[in-house]
Amino acid sequence: MEEKFDQSVAEVRELCASCGAKLKGDYCRKCGEKKIIPERDFSIRKFLNQSLWHLAHFDSKLLKSVWLLFSKPGFMTAEWIAGRRVGYMKPIQMFLVASVLFYFFLPTTTAHFTGPHDLVMGYDEQNYVMNFFQYDFAKALASKSSELGVTEEALTHEIMDAAAERSKTWLFLLIPLWGFFIFLLFRQKIPYLVPHLVFAMHALTFYILLDLSVHPFLYLFGIIHGGKHIFLFLTLSFPVYQALAARRIYGYTWPITIVKTLGTAAVFVLLILMYRQVVTISALGMQ
Repeated sequence: MEEKFDQSVAEVRELCASCGAKLKGDYCRKCGEKKIIPERDFSIRKFLNQSLWHLAHFDSKLLKSVWLLFSKPGFMTAEWIAGRRVGYMKPIQMFLVASVLFYFFLPTTTAHFTGPHDLVMGYDEQNYVMNFFQYDFAKALASKSSELGVTEEALTHEIMDAAAERSKTWLFLLIPLWGFFIFLLFRQKIPYLVPHLVFAMHALTFYILLDLSVHPFLYLFGIIHGGKHIFLFLTLSFPVYQALAARRIYGYTWPITIVKTLGTAAVFVLLILMYRQVVTISALGMQ
């Protein structure tokens, strides 16, 4: 009986666990799955070696990719377009890592949502920068607080807490919107949408990491609630990064690059302003 069992196990080892094809060597020629040999692959030593290798490999790729993102704007996007991708983190991986860091290290930052007071003032003064949709936030706040039986002040605090959380988790929504506009401006050089989406993802990753790096300096100078200062800094510095990156990726002359970058920068500012206000308005609506 034991001999029959050993024979069946041996037969299974000769078939790919994923697609069932007959194995020749350690890897399946059909799907690339690795042949499992329990004596080798289920040992503690093998498990620890693989875990440490993947951790070190991930860390080295992460550090290299972050360094290049800051030191050579547009380089990784250009490498991705050229097909040289193995040595760097995938664009979506970098964005997710930056988003997770942003979420956990800056849980209460106000840089990416509009304060309720600013929405009220923007509506009263018909200021479209402060309240692009001209939404009567004060009326909606009074109605919601009456409905829930809480004070407007208490509800405002709850809205700000909810907006602080959502402002970090919804940033990915900007990628397809902004990426499509980049495509419209630069499609003469690259007539496919996806490379422009990758550029938008890399640039937004830089934007998030730059935001993360600014906060320690503000705390150093005693500026604790510096959401508006950070947003202003990001709004002014990000176009410079966009221009340097676009020049490297698309290869236009500097005058053309600057003109086109003014367009992408203006649309990004408009999108981020709308995003900040939508986050706060939606936080009120979901209470």
